[in-house]
Amino acid sequence: MKIRFNSAKEQHPTQDSGIQVLYAPGKRLAFRLRWYFILFLILLPALWLAGNYGLALIRIEAPALVRLDVLEVRARQAGRIQAIQVKAGDHVQAGQPLLKLDNPEWDLRLAILQGSEQAPAATGDLAALDARAQANLQSLVSRAQQRVAYVQRMFNASAATRGELVDAQNALDRRRAELLDFQRSQFGGAGASEAARYAQQQAAERQWLQGQMANLNVSAPYAGRVAEVVAAEGENVGPGTPLLRVEKAGPAQLWIYLDPKDVEHSAPGSKLEVQLPDGGWAQATVISPAESANPLPTDLRQPFSSPTRGLLVAAQFDTPLAEAWRIDSLPVKVRFAGERFHVFGWDI
Repeated sequence: MKIRFNSAKEQHPTQDSGIQVLYAPGKRLAFRLRWYFILFLILLPALWLAGNYGLALIRIEAPALVRLDVLEVRARQAGRIQAIQVKAGDHVQAGQPLLKLDNPEWDLRLAILQGSEQAPAATGDLAALDARAQANLQSLVSRAQQRVAYVQRMFNASAATRGELVDAQNALDRRRAELLDFQRSQFGGAGASEAARYAQQQAAERQWLQGQMANLNVSAPYAGRVAEVVAAEGENVGPGTPLLRVEKAGPAQLWIYLDPKDVEHSAPGSKLEVQLPDGGWAQATVISPAESANPLPTDLRQPFSSPTRGLLVAAQFDTPLAEAWRIDSLPVKVRFAGERFHVFGWDI
């Protein structure tokens, strides 16, 4: 077989077996364009990576988080949530009632003390007053025993903590001690002086209970928006139990995790742009320089990248952020405005 490198077809592409073919050049051009298109598709990922790398060299971008001043409101005293007066998304003013709590044990004790205050002491019948006081104390001891039994059952069912069980047992011990002191005073024959002293103790306890009941209700610490309601009506809570979260009214901030090599952009007053999740852009300004290098949060790391640390830079939006994006810890991307270039009329 003889191989020819300059065939007649190559020398005369518009002829086929001596016959002139008018559409042959057009076919050759379409064939060539198809190969160019296939080659472009093959090189497209490499071109995309090279373009992104080139853009990274001429502009400064960094991941960031939208941060809001959020306060977690917690219960100050043990009690039961009687009513929740707000819902998530409501705007509240400072001092506005948020939740109403009550304490059944305190309610009962206060009712007993108020009943003792109306006892027939004015008639001088000290025996009737003593009998009524002893009956009240025995009623408190009985209720404290029932409370211990109830919490014990809940503890056995893993529905109550050991601390709640200990609190109930301590309350029972206090009630028993009060009853024992009263019986000891009666047995000692102290008479009217003991009755008067006991009446003073009841008055002091009544005043203390009224103050504690007033402190059970929860009010807004400042003007803002209710971000989340954690508790539910009818739920029993203890001191420190989270109830809801309130966002303080005011401009949102940005926590920018800046690459240490770009530290010159962390100066206060530096302008930057923030790309929101919907693709829109917002203007912001750096308000404080970087003071620490923190690990990059997991949500802000690029896929398959190793954990890195960034300079934590605080910035503030120039205009109020839309309510749809006032979300604490919302991940965004920032671009420093000083690194914009114009290429063929396009902003890079």
